[in-house]
Amino acid sequence: MFYSILLLIHVLAAIIGMGATFAFPVISNSARNLPQLKHTLGLLKRLELFPMIGGALLIITGIIMGFLTPAYFKEIWFVGSIVLYIVVEFLIYVVIGSKMKKVVPLVMSSEGDEIPNEYMAVAKSTAPIHMVVTLLAVIIIILMSAKPF
Repeated sequence: MFYSILLLIHVLAAIIGMGATFAFPVISNSARNLPQLKHTLGLLKRLELFPMIGGALLIITGIIMGFLTPAYFKEIWFVGSIVLYIVVEFLIYVVIGSKMKKVVPLVMSSEGDEIPNEYMAVAKSTAPIHMVVTLLAVIIIILMSAKPF
């Protein structure tokens, strides 16, 4: 019974935490002018709590399930999912996050309708990273669902 509840929490955390992996790039690319971008960045700031909580619950419940079923630590799908998830978190919070932290204050202090070139450059440079993160999220979902190895 405990394992089933833990699994339910894990799946819900995956939806909440990894769902943002798919949604955030779509939301962030929707702004067409500076006022829209400011609104979008404010919205993303309010929404970032969901992937933080979901992501933390995801890794915690996954590791607990691993300790409840130690054989999982010998399975490629399990260990691979954890490693890939750590890579995803690194790319999102360290690589993309560090670039965005530098440019968001500039955007928020800008005036007019034009999106600053600095923001456009960061958005362009992080787009391939977002694609990699999305691909890794899909691979993790496949590994956790199909357990192929």
